Amino acid sequence: MPVITRTVLFVAFAAALAACAASNPGGTTPSTGSQPMLSSPADGGHEVFRPLAIHPNAGARAFLMNFVANGPNQGGVPCINCVKGASTSDNIGMTGPSSYVLSGRYWQYTISYTDISYVGDCKLAWDIASGKKTIDKFSKTIHLTSAGGFVLYAIARPRPKYSGSATLTGTVTCGKDTQSASAPLEFQ
Repeated sequence: MPVITRTVLFVAFAAALAACAASNPGGTTPSTGSQPMLSSPADGGHEVFRPLAIHPNAGARAFLMNFVANGPNQGGVPCINCVKGASTSDNIGMTGPSSYVLSGRYWQYTISYTDISYVGDCKLAWDIASGKKTIDKFSKTIHLTSAGGFVLYAIARPRPKYSGSATLTGTVTCGKDTQSASAPLEFQ
């Protein structure tokens, strides 16, 4: 079931990116300038922003949660317009994905959302829990200086001292709006 669910989500995400690419051919690079990639846990987190040609309808939500993902920590990702051989510049590179958390590894957690019209501070929060037991919880506040694009934010964390099943929940709060997405985890 989780493999089928992930496949469906991946195909839907790829189709959405392809649709966005058609509305903004040629694209641009992230507005954050050079991209110091998340290469070590000491780097903290890394944000990339991809402007899109967004024209919201009146009353549209200010942002839309895309996904929460995780995988082994590594440098060079997340990145935008970095997939060799992709037909457009509207592509992303990420770690993993792998929801099986290996022992003794730093793990990279990513949140993505589409910013339709919001400018200001957004709180990104990750919660790893098994039932009512909190295994790890962390957050980061980022500041958006312009609207109209998608945001990827990744952060590396040491593996918690836990073994067994858990759920990763990523939550984005921009202004008064809060949205979240979840994914299953299995700690070795």
